[in-house]
Amino acid sequence: METQHAHAPARLASCARMPEWMRHFGHPTGVLGALAGHLMALRNRKRSLLVLTLVDPRPGERILEVGFGPGLDIRRVSRTAAFVAGVDQSPVMLRQAQRRNDGALRVGKVELHQGDARSLAFADDSFDKAFSINSAQFWPEPFVVIREMYRVLRPQGQLVLAVQPRTIDASSRTSQETAEELAALLTSGGFQEVTSALKPAGRVPIACAIARKPTLREPAR
Repeated sequence: METQHAHAPARLASCARMPEWMRHFGHPTGVLGALAGHLMALRNRKRSLLVLTLVDPRPGERILEVGFGPGLDIRRVSRTAAFVAGVDQSPVMLRQAQRRNDGALRVGKVELHQGDARSLAFADDSFDKAFSINSAQFWPEPFVVIREMYRVLRPQGQLVLAVQPRTIDASSRTSQETAEELAALLTSGGFQEVTSALKPAGRVPIACAIARKPTLREPAR
């Protein structure tokens, strides 16, 4: 079990075999990273809107996004939620997201951090919901990230993970297997009411897993 926690599941680990240019979508740097961010902003609207129906942001909620990229989903969620925080390891994405959320940042409705999702800069039980879209496949230690997201969620807080496989041979079967692995990851991290789903989005569906933190605190595994 410890070995399983230390490494990404098979489908998520496939990003290690991605060409170098594709890795800029996981950790955008330099000019290519900036271009990747602008491309994500242009191409990913449909996927984001589909996944955000699962997040279902509501007035009064505090919501966290891990891997905010160019910051468009932060902006979408902040239109409804009371407060939205985000963390992304890329300084290039941080700058793009800051520009897109300038007004909300100035009034304190949005808070953005450059950092490692394995060590979130938030107190225990800080958020009602958390989500991550097309970021989990780039996490070097998915179990550690999931336990951090578990920590910062309030009891009965909801977590949504979504990944749309982008490898050349990806198919609906790839998405189904990815959804199952995401669900297994959430279960191993202590979440309950875990379900998986596929959201239609062209040839390769979006793999989603949804879960809740239990009301009674469980010891870390």
